[in-house]
Amino acid sequence: MARILLVTQEKGGVGKSLISRALAEAVPEAPVIEVDASRRLVELEGRAIFFPMRADRAAIEKSGGRAARAEFDGLIAAMTQASLPTIVDVGANTSASLLALLADLAPDLKEAAVEIGIIVIATAEAGALAEAPRLMQIAKPFASARFLIENRVRGEVDGKALGKIADGAALTMLAEHVMEEQAVALYQAGGLASIPRLDAGKLNERHGLALGSRIRRDLTRFRLEAMEAVKPAAEWLVG
Repeated sequence: MARILLVTQEKGGVGKSLISRALAEAVPEAPVIEVDASRRLVELEGRAIFFPMRADRAAIEKSGGRAARAEFDGLIAAMTQASLPTIVDVGANTSASLLALLADLAPDLKEAAVEIGIIVIATAEAGALAEAPRLMQIAKPFASARFLIENRVRGEVDGKALGKIADGAALTMLAEHVMEEQAVALYQAGGLASIPRLDAGKLNERHGLALGSRIRRDLTRFRLEAMEAVKPAAEWLVG
C-alpha cells in the first residue's frame, strides 16, 4: 500500500513549500509532487513532478465545466501509481477542492491500495486560521493520519484554538526564525537541500568569519527545526 502525504492550506504564504522541503529532507527516498500555479521546489529537480493548477477559466466556461472536473486527473493517476511513500505539496486555493475530491474517491483509493495522510498548516493570520479546521474536517473521514503544524511566522496561535483545530491530530510547532539577510537569500536560492553542502571556508571568505558563522548557524538551525516539526508526519509516511 502506497502512503501519500499531502501538505495543505488554502491560504498562501503559510510555509507549505518549507514544510514540503523539510519532509523531502527527512524522507530522502520519497518522490515529491508539486501542485501549484508555478514551480517552487526547483532545487529538487527530477525528484519533483509538477502539475500546474488551476484549470484555465476560459477552458472551464468553454467546456461547460469539464475542464474543472478533469483538472486533478493527472495528479490522481500519479498518486495511484506511486510505489514509494510520496509527498504532495498542494498550492494555495487548491487544497479544499482536492480534499473534497479525495473524499468522493475514498472507496476507489482504498481499492487501489492508496493510503492518504494530511498535514494542515496553521498560522496566526485570520484566513489561515479559518481554513485550517475546514481542511481538517474535510479530510477526517478518509485520511489515515492527520497532522497540524503551527507555523509561528506571524506569531503564536492560541493553544485552545489549536487544540480545537487539531481535533485529535498530532500537533507540532515551527518557531519564527530571525536570520541574517544573506542566510535568507541562500535558502531562497537553494532550499533546505543546499544547507548541508554549505562551504564554511567560502562563506567566511566572502562575509568574514563572524557573519559567515552566523549565516551557517542560522541555516543549520532552521533546517533542523523544520525537520523536527515534520518528524511525526515523516514517521507515518515511511510506516
